Amino acid sequence: MTISDGCLRLLAVAGIGGLISAATATHVWAEDQAAFPALDELYKGTYQSPPASAPKPVTGKKIWVISCSQDVSLCAAQAQGISEAGDLLGWKTTVFDGKYDPATQGNGIRQAVAGKYDAVVIAGADCAGIKAPLEEARQAQMKVVGIEGADCNVTNAGEQPLFHAEVSYVEGDVISWVKKYGAWQADYIVARTAGKAKVIVFVSDEVLISKLNSEATIAELKRCPGCEVYEVKFSYASQGPELQQLAEQALLRYPNANGIAVPADSLILSGMGSAIEASGRDIIVMGAEGQQATMDLVRSGSKQVTAGVGIPSVWEGYSAVDNLNRLFQNQEPVGSGAGLQVFDKDHNAGTSGPFSASIDFVAGFKKAWGLAQ
Repeated sequence: MTISDGCLRLLAVAGIGGLISAATATHVWAEDQAAFPALDELYKGTYQSPPASAPKPVTGKKIWVISCSQDVSLCAAQAQGISEAGDLLGWKTTVFDGKYDPATQGNGIRQAVAGKYDAVVIAGADCAGIKAPLEEARQAQMKVVGIEGADCNVTNAGEQPLFHAEVSYVEGDVISWVKKYGAWQADYIVARTAGKAKVIVFVSDEVLISKLNSEATIAELKRCPGCEVYEVKFSYASQGPELQQLAEQALLRYPNANGIAVPADSLILSGMGSAIEASGRDIIVMGAEGQQATMDLVRSGSKQVTAGVGIPSVWEGYSAVDNLNRLFQNQEPVGSGAGLQVFDKDHNAGTSGPFSASIDFVAGFKKAWGLAQ
């Protein structure tokens, strides 16, 4: 998402100065009275089983994996899923740390081309920032699969797509999924406040997926007649004290806020959570992906984060490998079966580790590949 730490790319080297002054407060009485989902629906989620069948796995492939950042658990989990699934199929997988930097990611692609790899899987990167290396990969007849990134024809209408396939979801492609993701973040707070949500939404326009996520959260809140939205700009380049200060200022500026929504767990974990806890406010904090550190806070009942919309990142890795196997055999890519599901302390939080969907997707993929025992 992951919309998600998987979205932290194309970072702008911008500070926090003046950001809070750009925040806007809007009270919208919407005409659209379409029903909002109930909490039970959000807790149930939309996850489905992985594809039931697949072509017999090809063997001997070399796969280059560009992780969004191995320092972030969500990105590392995506890479782990690719490596695990590749091992099952007898493939050699090499993980390269993209470090949230388009130049580094592009260099990684060129190393894969030079190493004569059969395919590259790249996570958390938009095509626009790595266009030239992707074109070189296509010319080298390498297969390219994306995870949580926008292809060039999405970021720039009229351009040719450079991904052969992307991991897709029950809701559709990554764009459809991340918009629904953002809406569900709003829906949880609306349901918890009985339609009286007053939400600080942290927004960045640096990355398309993150931007679409927050826009969907805001649009959903604006459908709610009794809700208010307070938009606060932030930069993904800001970390630690800067994010903490931004959150402190927002909480002071909007003393009646009863909710906060962020597009990525890293914002909570990198400073905002400390400001929220220090404020002592009884506020609903809607996080995102469900990294282990986030889940530990949720399970403990911490004020830093209340809930989120879980992403089983290892599942995304398995789906990328499944689609590569299909591409190698000239078959169309298929959906992953992954969808959306809300977690909080009393629902879908598990007892340890990161967010985990209730479906055994590993067994599902192994069965489809003819590897089930």
